[in-house]
Amino acid sequence: MAEQDNDTEVAASSGGGMMKKLMFAGIGLALVGAGVVGGMTFFGGETPPEGEVAAEEAEASDGPALYTSLHPPLVVNFKDSIGESHFMQITMEVMARDQNIINSVREHTPVIRNALILLYSSAVYEEVTTRTGKEKMLADGLAEIQKVMTEQTGEPGVEAVYFTALVIQ
Repeated sequence: MAEQDNDTEVAASSGGGMMKKLMFAGIGLALVGAGVVGGMTFFGGETPPEGEVAAEEAEASDGPALYTSLHPPLVVNFKDSIGESHFMQITMEVMARDQNIINSVREHTPVIRNALILLYSSAVYEEVTTRTGKEKMLADGLAEIQKVMTEQTGEPGVEAVYFTALVIQ
């Protein structure tokens, strides 16, 4: 009886292995077919219309979001409408979809931080304490970072900026 159970288990386990082999063979054939079609297109087959090429390149640039921190937090002093001093501590993350851009942001972080400190030091307390004011700070910060990146690397690259911590007092 135990011998019969062992034979059944061996048959079941070898059947699972056969399914895996068939699956890998099918995937291999699909990859070979895709390579042949891609090779024909690349080496003298029909080229897609220019609009399709641009769409394909746009899809390729829509890779996963990559983030880097502008660490340490920015500390900025600024005034309210009656002239009293206030402080902001801002921790920000920058988002791009290309690792080279993230590396460039890291390389030029001192210039970016300087530009943001100068930008945010002209903020007005009554504005930055509202949601609309914070969203404007993000939009202005993104524009400033893109300006610095364009000056330093020739392309804006950065797609978004996010507050990860914001203290206003």
